[in-house]
Amino acid sequence: MSIGVLILFFPQIKRNVTNEQKYNREFFFKILMIAAAAFFLFYESKSIMLENPLDYRNADMLPVIKIMNERFLHGEWKHVYDTIPGIWSESKPIYLPCMWLPFSPAIAFNFDLRWITVTALLIVFIILITKSSFKKNWKYSLLLLTTVLIILWWLISADDQHGFISLTEEGIIVLFYVLLALALIAENILLISIATCLCMLSRYSGIGFVPAFFIYLLLSKKKRQAIWFASIGLLFALVFFIIPFGWTPFVDLIKLPGNYIHFSKIVWRDTPEIYAGLGFARFFIPEKINALHSLLIALSFIVPLLVVGVCYALRKKVSLNNAPLATLKISLVVFYNFIDVPYLYLFYTSSFVSLVVALSYIKREN
Repeated sequence: MSIGVLILFFPQIKRNVTNEQKYNREFFFKILMIAAAAFFLFYESKSIMLENPLDYRNADMLPVIKIMNERFLHGEWKHVYDTIPGIWSESKPIYLPCMWLPFSPAIAFNFDLRWITVTALLIVFIILITKSSFKKNWKYSLLLLTTVLIILWWLISADDQHGFISLTEEGIIVLFYVLLALALIAENILLISIATCLCMLSRYSGIGFVPAFFIYLLLSKKKRQAIWFASIGLLFALVFFIIPFGWTPFVDLIKLPGNYIHFSKIVWRDTPEIYAGLGFARFFIPEKINALHSLLIALSFIVPLLVVGVCYALRKKVSLNNAPLATLKISLVVFYNFIDVPYLYLFYTSSFVSLVVALSYIKREN
């Protein structure tokens, strides 16, 4: 939360997403860092995959995504969200299109789905490394870059604790939210709209950001941008969900959060180690799970709106910048800390958003 508030006091962070890169020693150093990160990530990920073959009994996310993509590639679009008899007792797919569709190349070309996660993660690290700058504030840049490399090492070395690579699809989510942060920094409404749609149609952890940002545009008298934002969102929902897969799965996934309470009770009962994890859920389990869920929904929408409202109310008294970026960060913090089942791998998205913002600011100051 403090990082989100601090963003408001940063000078306006505004850089183009594509900046001309000079071919100097720093440029070649970054190329070397990217090559080393890629080699380390792919080499170690291969070992992780060999040691952890996909099995729905360990984690059913990727096996379900695999079946959904097989149905999609076989042209069975209206049956993508049908129950899956081979997983548990007829598992019901609950994943949004932009979460499972990126894995279709793995099915089409017959390779492990987790290479998609690894590739998405590599793209994130490339973004973070290229955002580093060592001209003036080189000490801060070095500290942040070291943090980036430590996280890379942690994701690999501690995979048995969080399963980020071996069990999950979370690399795609991290990439989408990092792209949204970059789009907000660039203040490009087209990129912001597309990135927001990718986020909302994969994991809606930033759901509170959407109405808050729309209201921010209206309060800022950017009605044309608000229309663009709403229109692109509607277009994405139609083209990537409702038209190809039908209205029923769309409605079912909207109702999904309400059905999550029962599932979360089972997870907390069968997974006692989750009590040592992050978030506030352990203070509510098991008697107050309904209260936790209500807080999750209410605060996910109320807090981002409050951020925008406070920024607007104080606009003539205090110099507050980067309101949309701060709203996104705070939205993620609130959502993940009140989520019903706080698996450790979920919390990395917010950390990566913080890193890309910090690196972008340091580069701006250079």
